Amino acid sequence: VYHMYTPFMRKAILGIAGFLAFMTPFTDTVYLPALTSLAKDFDVSDSMAALTVSIYLAAVGVGQILWGPLSDRYGRAIIMFVAMVFYEGITIGCIFSPSIEGFLVLRSIQGFIVGSTIIIAQASIADVFPPKERGEATGAFLAPMLVGPVIAPIIGG
Repeated sequence: VYHMYTPFMRKAILGIAGFLAFMTPFTDTVYLPALTSLAKDFDVSDSMAALTVSIYLAAVGVGQILWGPLSDRYGRAIIMFVAMVFYEGITIGCIFSPSIEGFLVLRSIQGFIVGSTIIIAQASIADVFPPKERGEATGAFLAPMLVGPVIAPIIGG
């Protein structure tokens, strides 16, 4: 099955997977510098504002439980496309949320949706890289996850 993919196709899939891996920690940390402002804007405590991060991360974990089997059943590409369309819509909803309650709900949905990126990207790597090459590919895939939390607050801040 692995011979179906040329080396260029494998690298392209790995690049896309790396970008998808970048999204989860980036979305988590991009607005950390603004948590104090978020608390002021919504007139809530700092701990309530910080809850938006915790709820997002919990939802990422729960989302992976659903997205993995869906991508196995219906295909990786279509599930990822649908998830990214919803992700964009929910992100816009987060930007314009009028209340902390609405923001918390949208952040949990955002986390649930972005959970698709990690699980589908990992499954895609397993689909296209033979076992002898998979470790190196997985390492390259995970590297952007380490970069996301470093640069996201700079961009968001």
